[in-house]
Amino acid sequence: MEDNSREEIQKIRENIKEAELVLVGIGEEFGLKEADGRFKKEEYEVRMAAYQGLQRLLQNKNYFVVTLCTDGMIRQAGLKDERIVEPCGSYYQLQCANKCTDMITVPDEDLQKKIKGMFQGREEKKNIERELPVCGQCGKKLIWNTIETENYAEEGYLEQWKAYTKWLQGTVNHKVCLLELGTGMKFPTVIRWPFEKITYFNNKSLLIRVHSRLFQTTEEIKDRSTGIEYNPVEFVKELSIEA
Repeated sequence: MEDNSREEIQKIRENIKEAELVLVGIGEEFGLKEADGRFKKEEYEVRMAAYQGLQRLLQNKNYFVVTLCTDGMIRQAGLKDERIVEPCGSYYQLQCANKCTDMITVPDEDLQKKIKGMFQGREEKKNIERELPVCGQCGKKLIWNTIETENYAEEGYLEQWKAYTKWLQGTVNHKVCLLELGTGMKFPTVIRWPFEKITYFNNKSLLIRVHSRLFQTTEEIKDRSTGIEYNPVEFVKELSIEA
C-alpha cells in the first residue's frame, strides 16, 4: 500500500476499535480460485493469514460475518461459528443430489480432512467427490451444499441467517462499522446492496468498501462511506498488522 495511505489504514483501525458493532461482508474476490480441479497451496496460505488477521481485529468486538465464500476457511481461523453465516453454502456440508430431503449432512472427520486438503492443493476435487456418501433416504449420491449445485438446499444456512437478522436488529441507533471485502456484483442482494441500505438509514454507521475494481460507493452515503481500490486479502493483512 502507498505511503500516503498509511494514515487511512490507521484511521480505519481506529474506526473498528471505536465501533460498538462490526459487520463484515466477504465477497468473491476473497475466495480460493479453482483451476483444472485443483486449488493452490500458496493461495490457501495467503488467505489463511488474512483470515487470522481478521480474527485478531474482531476478537474483542461484537461482530457478525456474512461470507459468499464456500471454502470454509473462515471457520478455521478462530472466528466464532455462531457469528458467521454462509448464504452460498459450504463444501463442508453435503446434500442429496435429488434434494429428496432438506437434510444437510456434515462430513465425518476423515472426509473433512480430505476436503481441507483439497483447498490446500494436496487432494484432487474429483477424487474426493468419488468418496462422498449416499443419501440415506433415496440412495442418490450426496453432493456439495453450495450455490453452484443444482437443487441447492438453502436449509444449510437458513437457521444462521435468522441469527444474523436478529443481530442486525440490535444495530439500530448504534455505532456500526461495516467492512466490505471483495464483494462485487455476483450476488449484490446478499452483501453489497444491504450494506449500503444499512449505512443510509443508520446515521452512526460507516461503510468501508474494499475491491480491486468495484470499490465505489453511492452518492447517498458518500459522507458515511469510504471506497478503497485494493486487493481485499492484502488489505486485511495490512489492516491487522498491529491488531
